[in-house]
Amino acid sequence: MNDWLKKAQQCVFPAHCFICNHAGHDSLDLCAACLQDLIPLEQSCSICSIELTTQQHICGRCLQNIPNFDRIEALYRYQGHAQFLIQQLKFHSKHCCAKIIATLMARHLKPLNKTPDALMAVPLHKKRMIERGFNQSELIAKHLQQQLNIPLLSSHVKRVRHTDNQSSLSASERRKNIHQAFSYRSADKINSVAIIDDVVTTGSTANEVAKTLKKAGVKHVEIWVFARA
Repeated sequence: MNDWLKKAQQCVFPAHCFICNHAGHDSLDLCAACLQDLIPLEQSCSICSIELTTQQHICGRCLQNIPNFDRIEALYRYQGHAQFLIQQLKFHSKHCCAKIIATLMARHLKPLNKTPDALMAVPLHKKRMIERGFNQSELIAKHLQQQLNIPLLSSHVKRVRHTDNQSSLSASERRKNIHQAFSYRSADKINSVAIIDDVVTTGSTANEVAKTLKKAGVKHVEIWVFARA
């Protein structure tokens, strides 16, 4: 029945590309050409997913300081159309981009057979939530939950300290800025978690969230993002 309704919806409201307004491809609000312009990550660190210029599997930074997260799973470079979709969602309230991003993430993740106990979105502080009006990571996580059928815990991780905008800070400033910014209310039988975010830049936020969860007893923490800077 659900498949029939979905097909009926597609007939009445056919997909159109959010970027160029041409016909959508494969039931997605992106056309084949714009989809092709997303730049996949290629040779990258098996822990933090930063792209590598050599054939090594782990980057020097992860070898020197093992992160608190077990892996960052990222799809694309934070460039071009991937950057455009994220910025349109985050700064221009184009909520339809959350569904596009989540659908592409789900299509990437399903063949990997990843089955964490729960999904959690990187939280915003109340002040930032009032300023923006929504949490873009939570919107993406809600769509992922529907497509992957993994429970979404929406209030277990909280940002307890308001922080400066990370985008204007250096790597060392980001680590200091985000230090002890999160709290976690533990849930029964949660041993593995996937933290959902739009983009990872230095990994400071991802690392601090993972640190908070692992201190509370979560054994395996992955970070699932659309793009890697």
